Amino acid sequence: MQAVRRAPQTRLLAAFQRLIGAVLFGGLAVVVLYDWLGIGGAGLDGAINGVVYDAVVVCAALGCLLRASRGGPERGAWIAIGVAILAWAAGEIWWTLYIEGNPDAPYPSPADLGYLAFYPLAVLGLYLLVRARARELDRRLWMDGVIAALGTGALGAALLFEFVADRTSGSGVEVATTLAYPFGDVLLVSLIVGVIALSRWRPDRTWTLLLAGLAVMAVADVAFTLQTYDAFPSGGWIEPLYLISAVLLGVEAWQPQAAPILPDARFDGWREMVVPGIVAVAMIALVAMQYFGSASALTTVLWSATMLAVIGRLVLSLRENKRLLEQVRTDRLTGLGSQARMQMDLEARERAPGRPLTALLLDLNGFKHYNDTFGHPAGDKMLAKLGERLGAAMEGRGTAYRLGGDEFLVLVDGGLADFGCEGRDALAAHAAEALTSRGRGFDVSTSWGVASVPEEVDSPAEAMQLADVRMYAQKESRRLAGSVRLPGREAVEEVH
Repeated sequence: MQAVRRAPQTRLLAAFQRLIGAVLFGGLAVVVLYDWLGIGGAGLDGAINGVVYDAVVVCAALGCLLRASRGGPERGAWIAIGVAILAWAAGEIWWTLYIEGNPDAPYPSPADLGYLAFYPLAVLGLYLLVRARARELDRRLWMDGVIAALGTGALGAALLFEFVADRTSGSGVEVATTLAYPFGDVLLVSLIVGVIALSRWRPDRTWTLLLAGLAVMAVADVAFTLQTYDAFPSGGWIEPLYLISAVLLGVEAWQPQAAPILPDARFDGWREMVVPGIVAVAMIALVAMQYFGSASALTTVLWSATMLAVIGRLVLSLRENKRLLEQVRTDRLTGLGSQARMQMDLEARERAPGRPLTALLLDLNGFKHYNDTFGHPAGDKMLAKLGERLGAAMEGRGTAYRLGGDEFLVLVDGGLADFGCEGRDALAAHAAEALTSRGRGFDVSTSWGVASVPEEVDSPAEAMQLADVRMYAQKESRRLAGSVRLPGREAVEEVH
């Protein structure tokens, strides 16, 4: 029965959607042909730039509300955007009925209330849509969005808001109403640029239509404002721009759900600095403008906030890079130094010849049998435990690394002249003991090799090679002679 009931509802919604589409595209075509190409007589102005024009804006709002009727996480966002366009439509209808052609029309009027209500509602819709599509974002990505928005706002305030502010006069309410329009436009365009930055400058079709519609709206507003002050040519050429904006927003009724904004930034190389770099250059240009002319408090505040955001973004990048470097330098399983860290430390040693160094290589015996018998998760647990022991045993004595698999390395400051043969062997045995464990069904021991710079070889790389030869010689001798107990083996606890 429910399926039977839904069928007429679905057909009704489909018919309603087709009607909205006909009004959106047909109405836009009529207004464009009339205003831009001059097709039609002067007597049609009231019908085309009045009734048809207002109907297109109303249908754009209905298209967004129809999109909201699908439900889902974006429902609230499309309700807010639909209501924003309804407020805009209400302003247009009031203008058509009571202001158009009326030389005594009040300013501000209820039409201005509808127009201005569009801005906060559209901003709310953008916020809700971003929140629905990007629940977890990399902090650097958020900072890029903030920087892009603030930088755009600072430029908009300097180029548009101040232009209007310098030419506005009248009562306090009139001035506030006049300035509210460029302020809303700058805010809207700033947020649009910020959202595009969040999408890594690659918005999908849904985002593109929405952001393009809002951007065209802001451009039309800016053009209308500049036309008011004779900075742009007069005429009705701006009106179709508003309808293009409405159509771009209204066709959201046919679009799929917006693609999610991926949570991880995935920055690499020069792309890391694209947004901060471009915006920083723009802010330098604003500083030059301030130097050569006067700037308003709004521009100064936005400029300062943008520069602080750029600095904050660079700090975040530094912290993130430091965290990533630490991840590379640390072996994930054992917490010891990684092979990458070992390479960096050895390269640093190579650049400081003459400093004594002892290299101790260690390799587990019997670990493969343990891994095959108890499984890889148990093997990882064994490696983690033994690595923790080795790190604790070498703390304050040397730096321990896991080279991969069941092979470890310890680098110790000092050579034979510092330890002597017995002291060095005792240190090696202590490290080997930390990497030794036995229990029911397993017996993990350690073979090791040690070499010192400068007494035995001339460089850390040669010390690694000699230690490797000695380690495998010891491993082979153990294989031939059978199990060899290391000092302190009796006290080793079971980790399985």
